[in-house]
Amino acid sequence: MDSRIPIALTLGLILVAFGGFYFLLSPRTPDIVPAPPPMPSTPAPKTDDRIAPTPAPEPSTPSGQTARPVPVAPAASPPSPTAAATPASIEAEIANSENAELQTLLKANFSNEYNDLLALAARRRNEGISGQQFGLELADRLQDMMRAKLKLAVGARIQTIDKLAANETNLFHALGTEASGFCLRLLGKDDKPSTGQPPANVSEMMRLGTLYRFQAIVEGMANSQSVDALTPDDMKAFDESLATDGLKFDEIRSGTFMTKEGNEPGKPCLMLEKLYRAIARLPEDTRRKIYAGMFFLGRDK
Repeated sequence: MDSRIPIALTLGLILVAFGGFYFLLSPRTPDIVPAPPPMPSTPAPKTDDRIAPTPAPEPSTPSGQTARPVPVAPAASPPSPTAAATPASIEAEIANSENAELQTLLKANFSNEYNDLLALAARRRNEGISGQQFGLELADRLQDMMRAKLKLAVGARIQTIDKLAANETNLFHALGTEASGFCLRLLGKDDKPSTGQPPANVSEMMRLGTLYRFQAIVEGMANSQSVDALTPDDMKAFDESLATDGLKFDEIRSGTFMTKEGNEPGKPCLMLEKLYRAIARLPEDTRRKIYAGMFFLGRDK
């Protein structure tokens, strides 16, 4: 066997099963476009058709003269239907949301797909689908946009890739602790319907994961490059870093490290956090090779 270890072999584990794509959850995160406010309604007063209304007696003044009727404001007209959504109105909503930075990036670099996304969002909202389904469909389309381009991110600056990896590390820590109930769902190991929302910090890190991937794609588009295989020296450094956290390369390759410390909720995500921290300690060139296989390569299937 070639002494240079292919990256695909190095990371041929469950990382391929999720790769940072967060569409297995259906929380706040996919809500790229805020849901429209509910239309107010005013219930009509109930009347009994069998009883004729009795007119009220006209009030009298002290001199016995009939008082002038007091002007009464006309009854409020029914609320007008919510205005139909348009690509422009959807764009304005995103611009005022937490996804404004991602919007700017997509509009500047992938204008055709961005416009198609706006058109889809406007059409589906006007069709009256539920807010959750609306968010999921937009998230799926966004993932499709990303998936075909991730291989371009290999050429991104290491600072951008490290930022993405640090966010993933923090995400897996949260999924192993306060959000342990969502760990297996993110890994694609639990397909039961979700019964709640992940904590706000988890939703925020998932949102940032999407943003950072697109930022890496845009940077890599201007700096196309290939990724070399891991050398024996790379593997030696990797083994040593793994050992610091009590891990072995064979456990990583087989995926058995995921349950090494038990099967309690959240444990697999805590083990992934350990793996990410081990990689973060490696020299720049080595971790770039490993991150390329974890985040960017082979995601366009």
